[in-house]
Amino acid sequence: MVTERNFVVFEGIDGSGKGTQIEMLKDYFQKRQRTNVVFTFEHTRESHWSQKIDEILSGKITDFSLRDLQLLYILDRKEHIEKFIKPQLKKGNLVFCDRYFLSTLAYGSLDKSLHWKTLFDYHKQIIGKDFILPAKTLFFDVSPDIALGRIEKRGEEKTYFETLERQRLVREAYLNIGRHFQGFEIIDGNGTPQEVFEKTKVSLAEYL
Repeated sequence: MVTERNFVVFEGIDGSGKGTQIEMLKDYFQKRQRTNVVFTFEHTRESHWSQKIDEILSGKITDFSLRDLQLLYILDRKEHIEKFIKPQLKKGNLVFCDRYFLSTLAYGSLDKSLHWKTLFDYHKQIIGKDFILPAKTLFFDVSPDIALGRIEKRGEEKTYFETLERQRLVREAYLNIGRHFQGFEIIDGNGTPQEVFEKTKVSLAEYL
């Protein structure tokens, strides 16, 4: 596995505010007319695998295991790396990704029989030599109560993972698993979007 210096990932539980931070970062780069920066996200919503993921999360498919679901994410990730992330990095672009392998490890840990190291091994087996690691992963840490409140304000139907108990467990998993990986940083996401963005810019100073 190779760590790519120009590859940065944003992580967080649902409703953490990472999406807002990404939009603010996009605006920051656009105002400075930076043309060597690209943004992407997972799951991709483009692959065959991602369509199955959507059907599970929305409740259209109910007969599934967390192992099956996370394997779909890994297959979608494999295609994403091959078709988008690596080509962009080869062009010399800076790639920001909304969610990556830590999401699979954290959310998959809701299955107590499924150890995160097993899920990490699946990445190496399924993606193989193309599996790359980000140089930096920012985890936007917020109280699950606050995060769920943000989700409810959207007025959208909640997905499988968007319950208070699941969000609490996923947050704990992120914090426990993330420390095992180089470049994992925790950003306090409980302030205003601008307050959080100031912290984000400090963490990403070398890229700005």
